Amino acid sequence: MLIIENLSHGFQDRELYKNVNIKINKGNKIGLVGVNGSGKTTFINILTGQIICDSGTLRWEGNYKVGWLDQHAKIDENLTIYEYLEGAFAEIKAKEREYNAINERFATADPIEYDILTKQANDLFEYLDSHNFYSIDSTIKKVASGLGVTELGLNSQIKHLSGGQRTKVILCKLLLEEPDLLILDEPTNHLDTAHIEWLKEYLINLNGTFLIVSHDTTFLDAVCNTIWSVERCDIVRYAGNYSSYVRQRAEKEKTTERAIRKQEEQIARLKDFIAKNRVRTATARQAQSRQKQLDKLEPIAKNEVPPVPKYRFLYTPLAADVVLKTYNLAIGYERPLLTDINLIIRNGEKWRISGFNGIGKTTLLKTLLGEIPALGGKIAPHPFLKIGYFAQDIKWDNPALTPIEEMREEYPSIDTKELRSSLAKAGLAGKYQIRPLETLSGGEQSKVKLSKFMLQAFNFIILDEPTNHLDPISKKALAKAINDFKGTVIFVSHEEDFAAQIPCKIYDLGKLKDRK
Repeated sequence: MLIIENLSHGFQDRELYKNVNIKINKGNKIGLVGVNGSGKTTFINILTGQIICDSGTLRWEGNYKVGWLDQHAKIDENLTIYEYLEGAFAEIKAKEREYNAINERFATADPIEYDILTKQANDLFEYLDSHNFYSIDSTIKKVASGLGVTELGLNSQIKHLSGGQRTKVILCKLLLEEPDLLILDEPTNHLDTAHIEWLKEYLINLNGTFLIVSHDTTFLDAVCNTIWSVERCDIVRYAGNYSSYVRQRAEKEKTTERAIRKQEEQIARLKDFIAKNRVRTATARQAQSRQKQLDKLEPIAKNEVPPVPKYRFLYTPLAADVVLKTYNLAIGYERPLLTDINLIIRNGEKWRISGFNGIGKTTLLKTLLGEIPALGGKIAPHPFLKIGYFAQDIKWDNPALTPIEEMREEYPSIDTKELRSSLAKAGLAGKYQIRPLETLSGGEQSKVKLSKFMLQAFNFIILDEPTNHLDPISKKALAKAINDFKGTVIFVSHEEDFAAQIPCKIYDLGKLKDRK
């Protein structure tokens, strides 16, 4: 389908890709992986024409329809969700209008025109039938239900949706369009567990080609038959799913390490011989030969070792047993989403709030924080509770600031050395600490946000989808930080492999709703 030759691209002094040669074949189900900041989203932007690469070519071998999950796509916000999704069938709908117009002309047609119209009508009917026109409504509702879009109300206007809900609707339309090559960047970020499972089954059974960027390794393991790994400014292809990639990568690293050791031993022997024999007349020529041999040796590049974050939540003591209670709490906006929420949360407990998207997980968190007024009932927090809230959205007042400048604005009394240390512990290398926030990847920006959060001491923290954009190494480090925190934690996460690392109580809002 697509042949990529000698692709190179970078940003300022940051080289992302150098002479990449790789191709996409029909039927490839590709997972694109790499540490935060390695350039995965940039690569997708190059594939979709959003960015022009510095050099190299992308050659399409045929006329293929490419569809990609553009979370910032311009949409007529006055459309209803159903009207927007129906746009996936615009070409078929145009044929329907043509078919209806021909049928209206039959009443006034003369015999010759009647025969012409009959053939045109038959051709259009066959087109509509072969393109499943008469099942469009059921197809829309099936995919919308699978992704949880139906729960938003198909007659709701786009303008009333949150950012995450809007992305979900865009994904729904993209699947309905059935492109030849489907490109998805973090498609599970705004899906809950049930809808991730639906998307997983959809992609497993898809008779097509796709490329997905995702940090959800369980998801990649299930749907991919090929893994592309961003390594040392190159993209390396591994056959098989994510687990197979991990095994192959480990073997490759062992082989590389053995080759490096062997080369280092060879270099040491050559240097030793040169040092001992260069001044001796009888062996000077041999020493010169060894020197030429040494000069020709190309050092083997060492395996990339991504920085391991050392997340740690600061704790301020609280002498209490029960730290928060709710009594028949009702949450929502103009009308209640959920009622009769009765919680007793004790000091040091870890809680996971679960339930499908739109049920009210974030609304509950914001109501507990007092950001949204309760619609009924009562919240009773401990008077000395110090709550920290980590929201899922990444927003900067001034995205042109560097991470160091952003940190300094928040903590002017902390010296620069300590701020740099905090960012490094969050897994952000020094060279990225002095670049504008807007040029960093989503994962790198999340690390800046986490670094800021971890400079404050709390006894109760609330985390809303904290793993969005984080790579597997960072997610593991974050799970450890949650487990090590002495205070109370409430978190929301759609990633089962992350949540499984945290022994916690589960409060399922779906079961609460089912009781109504």
